[in-house]
Amino acid sequence: MYCPECGYEYVEGIKECADCRVPLVEEQPRQIRRRPKEFQEVLSTYNQADIALIKSILDDEKVEYVWVDETFSQIGQLIQPATLVVRKEHVSRTREALSHLNVTFFGVSG
Repeated sequence: MYCPECGYEYVEGIKECADCRVPLVEEQPRQIRRRPKEFQEVLSTYNQADIALIKSILDDEKVEYVWVDETFSQIGQLIQPATLVVRKEHVSRTREALSHLNVTFFGVSG
């Protein structure tokens, strides 16, 4: 389940976004209507493997994050990459945690 406003993903059983106070939807929104002010974009990628690796790193670091446009469509992934946003207070820690990635190899920008 996803918030149609901020794009945050919730586990099954949750019906309303805790921050936006709106009903959740089953499909991830293609674009976030309103990105929470406390979040900042860190990087973007076209590669699902990048997303999985970055998720595992950030989960280990206990960083709260949201992937915008994580679910690619066949054409959409060529146009719009998935974008990682994290809470502003976690931006430095996130960049440090991901600094060892070879961004040229992974195709990550940020």
